[in-house]
Amino acid sequence: MPNKRMLFYLIFIPIIFSCSNANNEKIKIYFEKTPTLVEEQKLVLTLSDDFSNKNLLAILNNQNWIESFLIKKSLFQPTEIFIVSKEPKYIWQEKFYLDSNLSRFLYSGEYPDLLHLDIPIELIDKWLQFEDRLFSIVTVYNLTIFSVSYTKAEGWYFHTKNNIRINLGSELTSNVYKKLSLTLKYIFEKNLTPSIIDLRYKDGAALNYGK
Repeated sequence: MPNKRMLFYLIFIPIIFSCSNANNEKIKIYFEKTPTLVEEQKLVLTLSDDFSNKNLLAILNNQNWIESFLIKKSLFQPTEIFIVSKEPKYIWQEKFYLDSNLSRFLYSGEYPDLLHLDIPIELIDKWLQFEDRLFSIVTVYNLTIFSVSYTKAEGWYFHTKNNIRINLGSELTSNVYKKLSLTLKYIFEKNLTPSIIDLRYKDGAALNYGK
């Protein structure tokens, strides 16, 4: 975790949650951005119900969605916590978010329009090498990729938001990019609407119009 003392109070917008429990211990929580994660809301409720300076550090260290935090304690004043939450970038296997550093934290249904990755964790780096080039090809035709998958049996494939499945094959090579670009060009020039584009053929692509 980054050095918590590197945070500066001035970067926090006034999103403040004040909590107190039966023991009259008080706490104020400051989020850098408007809280949107279920886990952020759970933390506020947890500290409201069971806040103790003794277990505060343990609770915060157990929140894997927190990028960094700072605790400020003052005599006769409420304890203040300044929190920077991780920024979700992908939804991985419908269970976790991944941030830009590929750190995992729980996905609870927020941000459903993020790119869904259903690929082994060891292939994430491979995807990152491929991502920008793939996006640059499909956006020419106003296509938006919804999910990217990989299995040993089928290789790489992705679905667009308008429900086209595109099979890329077992390897992401320059030849795959070329075939994808040429096939999309042909499809849109001919005003075709296939449901599946299969690029796994050596000499070209196959189009499937079934549902």
